[in-house]
Amino acid sequence: MKKWTGTGINLAMPRCDHAVFRVADLERTVAFYERLLPATVVSRKQHADRWRTEIATLRPEGQEGFVLVFVMARRVRWILKLFHTLVPRQTRSSEHLGFACATKAELEERERLARELGARIENPLQKLRDKEGWILEVLDPDGNAVEWTHGVVHD
Repeated sequence: MKKWTGTGINLAMPRCDHAVFRVADLERTVAFYERLLPATVVSRKQHADRWRTEIATLRPEGQEGFVLVFVMARRVRWILKLFHTLVPRQTRSSEHLGFACATKAELEERERLARELGARIENPLQKLRDKEGWILEVLDPDGNAVEWTHGVVHD
């Protein structure tokens, strides 16, 4: 559905081209997503800012035009680690990455691989009540949620 403003400019939903997350351990996070999605690193940068920020950009396979960006501030990363350790994820926010899988078998394989990688399974693979869908929620090394779904999961 297109939405028009009084100026005649089309405000339809634009294509989503990236998601950005702060992380405490860039190497661990990159390795996690390279294997679990899978994804490929397309760039690594070190900024000369006062936080000595490092940035890694990954492209999930099959997702042309979409990247994941992970940012780590080297000088204050211990604060992020402490924050993620002491504050439960649900208290911080309900932000998450969401990926739709083609089959339930793919969800099962994602769960197996996540366990192999030592990821915390926040919500094991389960059928949603009153829906024809399945859901799996895994936490990445920094406690960010990654949700995998199959079927009808959203209204």
